[in-house]
Amino acid sequence: MNQATPKSVLEQISTCWPLINNPVQFVMRYARAIRKYVAAVVRDADQAEEVAQDFLVQVFGKGFCPENVSRGRFRDYLKSAVRYVAINHLRKRRGSAITEDMLASLIQPDSEADRAWASEWRNCLLERVWQVLEMYQRESSGSLYYTVLRQYVDDPDSDSETHAARLGQKLGRPVRADTFRQYLSRARRHFAQLIVEEVRRTLQDPTREDVEQELVDLELMSQVRGYL
Repeated sequence: MNQATPKSVLEQISTCWPLINNPVQFVMRYARAIRKYVAAVVRDADQAEEVAQDFLVQVFGKGFCPENVSRGRFRDYLKSAVRYVAINHLRKRRGSAITEDMLASLIQPDSEADRAWASEWRNCLLERVWQVLEMYQRESSGSLYYTVLRQYVDDPDSDSETHAARLGQKLGRPVRADTFRQYLSRARRHFAQLIVEEVRRTLQDPTREDVEQELVDLELMSQVRGYL
């Protein structure tokens, strides 16, 4: 495989996924997913960390370009780049001990590695959305989206009266149960919008159907249903 220059790689990413305005930063946002995928392919903790670090260094220093650019989803593009590095590592380290059939079993659809990748990508995406929600609250006077939703998610079994009382203690003023429910409804809507926006960034010219399918594939539809 011919190594692409950093400039050509960044141009390719910004052309295919124009909402990713900082590709390297975006890759680092999903570094945990990279590490988990590599670990599932390599199956050796020390070697997996070495491969993941090599890949991330390559992103910073040389850019990256997989053999087959997967159109549509950035996470597929990134996964193919990571997979290329991981398989090269296995071939060098294990030589004839690793057969093509063994490699194929590691990367077939719905393999352990594929499931690990999708699961950790989802976790990273949600973590990013929480960060953006918290920043939004800090920068928006009077916003309680992060506080209210975080409080509810951490204790979903408590009733509105209990949550209202807790929120009132944080704010230093009384909060009615129906007011808390209104806050929570608005916070959920905003959170859902942020999820959709983050998913859209990773899709090439996405239609509504493309976004919905990615939400289904990442098991995020339950968090946005009713808000699309």
